[in-house]
Amino acid sequence: MSATQSTPSDAAPNRRRMIGTLTGLGAVAALAATTSSAAALGRAPATDSSAPRSPRQVAAAFYASYNGDLAAGFEQYISKDLVLHGFDGPNQRSAWVAGDLELKASLTGYRLDVLDQIAEGSKVVTRWTLGGIHTGTILGIPPSGREVHLSGISIDRIVDGQSVEHWSEGNFGRFLDTLRGEQV
Repeated sequence: MSATQSTPSDAAPNRRRMIGTLTGLGAVAALAATTSSAAALGRAPATDSSAPRSPRQVAAAFYASYNGDLAAGFEQYISKDLVLHGFDGPNQRSAWVAGDLELKASLTGYRLDVLDQIAEGSKVVTRWTLGGIHTGTILGIPPSGREVHLSGISIDRIVDGQSVEHWSEGNFGRFLDTLRGEQV
């Protein structure tokens, strides 16, 4: 086994962290979509933090933070008591935060785009895609210089201006294969 390979027991915590990271990416995309929609209509997006926000506005703001200050987005829009259902099942909020921050830092030209967003009651469904050039280590996978993309669908249940429950599904396996050069 080479120094860059990991044992199955080493890989599991890294996969969970990356999965948690990717789970949050959908939220950033939603904010970008709301901001873009407001701009297209000639309006500025709502910035008054004292005004109540709809679940869709909260989700949109969170997903927009993926293209800005992601750490602040997690702090403001994701409950400390979050129930998280990541790509690999239940996970920890801290793993999601750490993984998404690692992912963003490891992809040059990183961008998350919201493709669709639908809200009903307290739930917001967001279809998103992200990508960039793999220039940093992700889950122990050294930089490859490849352009990589991940897409997924996330559902957030928003209560009192924060996501209290989050689900994500996506093409994470293919994303990892591309990072490793196993599927281009």
